[in-house]
Amino acid sequence: MKTINRSIIFILLGTLAGIFLYGTINWSVFVIIAVGTLSFCALIILHLFAKKKSFSELPFIIGICILFICIGYFTRYRTDVLQHKNHYSHFKKESSQTVLFSIEKELKPSQYQYKYIAKLHRIDTQAVSGTILLNLSKDSLAAIPKIGQWYHSRTTLEDLPVPKNPYQFDYGKYLKKQQIYGQLFITSNEMLLSNHTTESIWVWSSRFRESIKNKLHKASFTQSQLAVMDALLLGQRQGIASEMNADYAAAGMMHILAVSGLHVGIVLLILRFLTRFINWHSLRWTRSIIIIALIWGFAFITGLSPSVLRAATMFSFLEIGKSLGGDRNTKDGVLISALVLLLYDPMLIYQVGFQLSYLAVLMILWSQPWMYSLYKPRFYLDKIVWSIITVTTAAQLGVTPLSIFYFHQFPGLFLVSNIVILPFLTIILSVGIGIAFMAVIWKVPDSVVYIYGSIIDAMNNFIHWIASKEIFVLKNLTISVLLLFASYISMIIFIRFFKKYTSNRLYLAIGAILIFTTTLVYDRFNDDSYHFAILHQNKNSILIHLEKGHLQIYSSDTITESTYDYQIQAYRNAITIEKENIEGMGNYFRLKRNEILVIDSLGIYNIQNASPNYIVLTQSPKINLNRLISRYPTATIIADGSNYKSYVKRWENTCIKQKIPFHSTYEKGAFIIE
Repeated sequence: MKTINRSIIFILLGTLAGIFLYGTINWSVFVIIAVGTLSFCALIILHLFAKKKSFSELPFIIGICILFICIGYFTRYRTDVLQHKNHYSHFKKESSQTVLFSIEKELKPSQYQYKYIAKLHRIDTQAVSGTILLNLSKDSLAAIPKIGQWYHSRTTLEDLPVPKNPYQFDYGKYLKKQQIYGQLFITSNEMLLSNHTTESIWVWSSRFRESIKNKLHKASFTQSQLAVMDALLLGQRQGIASEMNADYAAAGMMHILAVSGLHVGIVLLILRFLTRFINWHSLRWTRSIIIIALIWGFAFITGLSPSVLRAATMFSFLEIGKSLGGDRNTKDGVLISALVLLLYDPMLIYQVGFQLSYLAVLMILWSQPWMYSLYKPRFYLDKIVWSIITVTTAAQLGVTPLSIFYFHQFPGLFLVSNIVILPFLTIILSVGIGIAFMAVIWKVPDSVVYIYGSIIDAMNNFIHWIASKEIFVLKNLTISVLLLFASYISMIIFIRFFKKYTSNRLYLAIGAILIFTTTLVYDRFNDDSYHFAILHQNKNSILIHLEKGHLQIYSSDTITESTYDYQIQAYRNAITIEKENIEGMGNYFRLKRNEILVIDSLGIYNIQNASPNYIVLTQSPKINLNRLISRYPTATIIADGSNYKSYVKRWENTCIKQKIPFHSTYEKGAFIIE
């Protein structure tokens, strides 16, 4: 198999390095442009000299890397919205302001709020730019905002949320990776519809998709069937129930509910099958243009989401590479698509979907042909099954380390799931697209509804059955960044070794084993984590004592199983827990250098020989805080989420007057004692 063009690899790696360096190293734009220009001129001079005399390619490699590091850095600077003088973050105030915004994208709602991505146009009289998170309180009587509509509102621009407890998912950081730096909390009666409307291809796509959705919902599909159809055909996951969501996650098939590379790839295969009659070499570009146009048509129907646009771009370049001829051109096309996307939006590199998609596709292109050659199928069905097995295995190899790093679990039955689900998904997508257009033109026949709905139900039932086999789902897996890179390096070395044996590859394989084992042992024995934490949880108190893999949990709620508390789950996902104990809440804790007094609803704090450094108030004790402070004047007061907010506010005012350190987990999150 021919290798990938090394120049493209160096260009891509240089661009990635420049993107990652932005924000880490504060270089001026003038320096970046100057260094980039000098490296470009050096490459031209080297090229002229290379025509007369051959010499090492190392100077070319260094020059290309420096040039594209500068390009990557400048691209990140160019697309950084905070560099814009009219970005709303420069005009934010603590008080209420009149804002004008438009609805850009609908997100999955929470229990009490609808959520949208909105674009700010004006704050008071100042024209501004930038996107925000809009949290709209649910009101059954209010009309739901539509994509492209503009609204006025008098409200306060809030900061993004920060995690309340250790190791929790940082949603605010996730939003910042999408260049969202603020949020609004409003009710429907605080929104005034504006005369302005947005007209763009995204708005037209949303309206077209909404019309298809309305027509499909008029057919006699069940709610669960419509939820799957909305997700697979229209890219809308708002109707997915939490139980179904949990089943798909446990079965390792969550990716099929979000329209992305898998779906666009299946559409590509379907289109190649349908256009196979155009088999003349002279018409190969006509066929590719038809396929690419229809891929982007599918992207338009599904809402032109970032994941779909990414996948459509990637497979468009893959199709172009195929038309150019050769396996090398196909892989080069995928890498070029990644480069084009990153130059357009460098923040894509921080999106998990982007990383997983390209790793899966590249691993399929690189290793699946070799895997397929290990066995020669004799029958048509045999070929299909073996093809699915090799494609699934290759893709899973590509994404497994990264999936464990982000999601901390591994579906043991992934091979069984994919062998069964991929044919289902192919049928549901191909037939579903036809049904969607049928619904637009005329009513979908009940017979079609019954057959198609039965296929969806069969897929859901199979997913539920897979999810019920919990013994095959490996959970709470944790790997470090160092082990993540060691895993991919070892994987590449071993696949190369198995493809073709040479003594050098054998030595590399032995070295990979040593590196991976050393990294694994280092991660295992280098865990010296230690802290005592007063976590934040509404209406409950949870204290955590972590010491070298031993997690001691103290909870005031002895009925609730802490196993299912997301605060504790965050610990299990982030670090290796060897031993875990759950006990009821105590009143006094002695640590290495600190003592902690816990005062609950009984209000008892007169403990003999006690000299606490920290006092934790839980379950709204009715105490005289001034007396408590006079008894323990040097202690820091901590109020957790089990207290009434009115009590917490009163205690805070008292501590301010007494000049005593006070910490409320409502406002500041968990209190950590290292």
